[in-house]
Amino acid sequence: ESISGFVSGSAVSTVKTLIKYPLDTATVRLQMPGTEFTIQNLPALFSGSFDGITAPLVSNIPAGAIFFAVKDAVKSSLKGSDLGLPKWALTSLAVGAALPPYWLIRNPSELVKTRLQVGAEGYYEGMSTVDAFRLALSNGNSTSDGVSDLYQGYSENVLYGFPADIIKFVAYDTLTGGKGKKGVSPVDGAVFGAMSTAFAQVLTTPLDVLRNRIMADPKNVAGADEAAGLSYVDRLVKIAEEEGMSGLFAGTSPRIAKAVLSGAIQFATYEETKQKMSQFFMRR
Repeated sequence: ESISGFVSGSAVSTVKTLIKYPLDTATVRLQMPGTEFTIQNLPALFSGSFDGITAPLVSNIPAGAIFFAVKDAVKSSLKGSDLGLPKWALTSLAVGAALPPYWLIRNPSELVKTRLQVGAEGYYEGMSTVDAFRLALSNGNSTSDGVSDLYQGYSENVLYGFPADIIKFVAYDTLTGGKGKKGVSPVDGAVFGAMSTAFAQVLTTPLDVLRNRIMADPKNVAGADEAAGLSYVDRLVKIAEEEGMSGLFAGTSPRIAKAVLSGAIQFATYEETKQKMSQFFMRR
């Protein structure tokens, strides 16, 4: 399970990153406070849509591969245990185990990507990924400060990823009847994956807004909020009070479009790859 999950995760991450990236850029830009970007001005919104794509391409492949390898291995192990857990609990525990190592690998590239997409202070259109990493590492008075900056938003990414992935995978398991790789065609995987991912992404948009704002801010205003005693929930409430529901759900339109594409690609590619890998190992 872990080997086929690793290969499947690699394939999924590569395809998803390339296809959904412009919509991801639009989403992040619309989520920034006081943003100058709007849905009404699409040329400006999608200008430089692929800024920062090198970073996620490099990191998302191993991160995605490790996520699915851990998730599948844990889920398989729990299924073989005597705990008798329901499917949703198996999925929740497996995803919970996979997220921390996933974001440990992905967080630095996600932060650099986000800052390049929104043109954060010091970051500009056409800036190379290497220069962007150097700039992030130069923050603070030491190398440790720079590394710490690259992991700004790590806990928020895990807190966002857990409900987003739990809802997505549980919804997918429900729609497929829990058939998994043995009974889901790539077409069904694409349809059910698109539906479950879109559902999960809409519900978790406020968490996405918060994490992207934290990562995009080189001055770490969010860190000042935390130091001032504002909890994770308090910061969400602050956005709601200052900007209303439109602030909490900023970027929903491109986010739904991205989710449909991402979900269809993820589950279609994932199921097809796992089927091929299973056939390969059965022949050996």
